[in-house]
Amino acid sequence: MKVHSFAHKLILYPVYYIFHHNFLFGYIHKIFFNNFKFKKFKFNLKLTNLPMSHRASFLFKTYEYNDRIVVEKNLSNKNKCIVIGGGIGFIPTLVFHKTKNSILVFEINKKIMKNLKNNLQINHCNYKLLNKNLVFNKKKFSNFYYNENFLETSSYLTTKRKFSVNNIYYKKIKNLSSFNTLIIDGEGAEEYYINNLTKLKNIKHIMFELHNNIHNHKKIKEIFYILKKNKFKFNDKCFNSYYFKKSI
Repeated sequence: MKVHSFAHKLILYPVYYIFHHNFLFGYIHKIFFNNFKFKKFKFNLKLTNLPMSHRASFLFKTYEYNDRIVVEKNLSNKNKCIVIGGGIGFIPTLVFHKTKNSILVFEINKKIMKNLKNNLQINHCNYKLLNKNLVFNKKKFSNFYYNENFLETSSYLTTKRKFSVNNIYYKKIKNLSSFNTLIIDGEGAEEYYINNLTKLKNIKHIMFELHNNIHNHKKIKEIFYILKKNKFKFNDKCFNSYYFKKSI
């Protein structure tokens, strides 16, 4: 499955850097707005590690556009969701209000936990939030890297600032089997969770952002192969965000 053609990139990239990733528009947003409003929802941006250029996405409401479209089109009250990567709480909030079912949210970056929790609360979400890394082995800690942009905290994008996160073994989570949907936005972490689908037999729906800036063409082919091997069929996409549904 091809992610982006050259022609596609040629069209998208200028738009991306003019409206979504622009220092000037980001500065305008920071001067005149203290939060991000989307529909009936409001999100505080009390974050120190958010580059000015990324704030443009809040001004033009293109923040997490790919994931938002996939979530809004495909979730319903039949979905009970685990969200990997809480961020500012934008996607978890949309997930909860689309499904009306309590969500389980994992966020590894402790520096944004207070802001994330506050946003989930002011948007009246029913949730459980864990500042831990969901794993499928009994290793106690995992190493990640801080980035000047909190959106890029990752185990794949290396920097000079390394930190450890407490892991939580998946079998230690109560009622994990009650969730049927996995939503992944973890800066490359889609590879890890898709590789371990055999341990998540309760998961019937997967939504993920494919980080083709991290995974090469060969790795991306392997990711799609594993989905197919586990009987997940492509259902929908928006740019590099995908929705696969398990066939019976």
